[in-house]
Amino acid sequence: MFADWLLRYIIPILCIGAVIGAGVYSVLVPEKLYPLFEDAVGTSVVIEGVVVRDPDQRERTIHLTVEVQKLNGISISEKVRVLLFADSFETAVFGDRISAKGKFKKPELFETDSGRTFNYPKYLRAHSILYTISFPQVTKLEEGRGNPIVAGLLSIKHVFIKGIECAVPEPESALLAGLLLGEKQSLGEKITGAFRNAGVVHIIVLSGYNVALVIQWISFVFLKMFSRKVAYSFSALFVVGFAVMTGGSETTIRALIMALLMMVATVLHRPKAALRMLAIAAAVMALWNPYIVLYDLSFQLSILATLGLILFSEKIANRLTCIPDFKYFPFREIVSTTLATQVTVLPLLIFSVGAVSLVFLPANVLVLPAVPVAMFVGFFASITALISPVLAFPLSIFAYGVLSYIISVATFFGSLPFASLPIPREWMWPLLMMLGFLYGAVGLLVFRFRKNYPLITKTKAP
Repeated sequence: MFADWLLRYIIPILCIGAVIGAGVYSVLVPEKLYPLFEDAVGTSVVIEGVVVRDPDQRERTIHLTVEVQKLNGISISEKVRVLLFADSFETAVFGDRISAKGKFKKPELFETDSGRTFNYPKYLRAHSILYTISFPQVTKLEEGRGNPIVAGLLSIKHVFIKGIECAVPEPESALLAGLLLGEKQSLGEKITGAFRNAGVVHIIVLSGYNVALVIQWISFVFLKMFSRKVAYSFSALFVVGFAVMTGGSETTIRALIMALLMMVATVLHRPKAALRMLAIAAAVMALWNPYIVLYDLSFQLSILATLGLILFSEKIANRLTCIPDFKYFPFREIVSTTLATQVTVLPLLIFSVGAVSLVFLPANVLVLPAVPVAMFVGFFASITALISPVLAFPLSIFAYGVLSYIISVATFFGSLPFASLPIPREWMWPLLMMLGFLYGAVGLLVFRFRKNYPLITKTKAP
């Protein structure tokens, strides 16, 4: 009895407390200062170090994360990382030891177009970065100094990106890279802005929601063809293959963990177990890196989308009997997951974007059912294109059509003059409080009348 009570109540409460405590810690903890680096702020310096992350290619620059070994010729024992905003033609890759000369800076808060203040220092701190250098003079000193396992995974990722580029042209290939890898920067500001105005920008932030949509569809299809055990085995193999193909980054692993939790809830019909595992997973991630709780949008989207899907998806699907589920396409389930996750991520999207999309509902309803198709078909089209572009042609044409459809819908809705309503900074918290009050009121009604409505009654496991 005590063990069951511990599992049901104490552990989840402790995990939630750990997440909250980690968020408070990230706000209140004094910043650790490194005297040698602090004295160099605002001056021209020469650093030597190793590129410890895959370079982040943007439209006009490439971002290199460097773990410093020497500062102005002085060896460094602490692990301090610096972000270099280098010219886009820079060729340094993960594992290269480089020298960089430029003005040494600490990141600063800045105001976005919507008028909200973005805590850029804490955002970088969530990625273990403390200082920046803009447009340094970069010299490659040595190659192959990175972790060989990570280097191997990133090599696979880069080959996979070449497969994407062979399978579909721009900008569809950039969208596919965004869906599969979270590489939204290559989409360009115009298309990204249209996605933001239409309220669908979350699909190009790699999260457990994106991955779960694909896994859910794969499981649905395989269950029509194979036994339950074989179907889930294929789904698990896809999860491993996806992690390898996308480079095994921290964001990817986090997304896959959330996606597996969604599978536990929706495929295996174990919502309570999934909620406990979600609490444990969130607590472990938050304790490992407290700054992601408040300053990492991918983590926040993954947690909230997973929570919404676990709590509401199956129950909404049971009510949407007017929407068909085709033999090899779970349309009803996709619509139900869309509605379930939108309920929980909407306040976060309002807060993070600083605007309310007035067209998000029709845009999401039209776009989201196409997302798992684009990811699934695009994934295999890219792999096949590496072997033979001719062999991949049918898949490429299909993927191109779906990706073009997504871009067209997002661009159409995002370009409407009334698509997005900027929220003044002074309105932000009242609006969020109003949403919180509305959600609380709906929750109380659900609890009060739960015995009268099948939508909110308990579902027994098969």
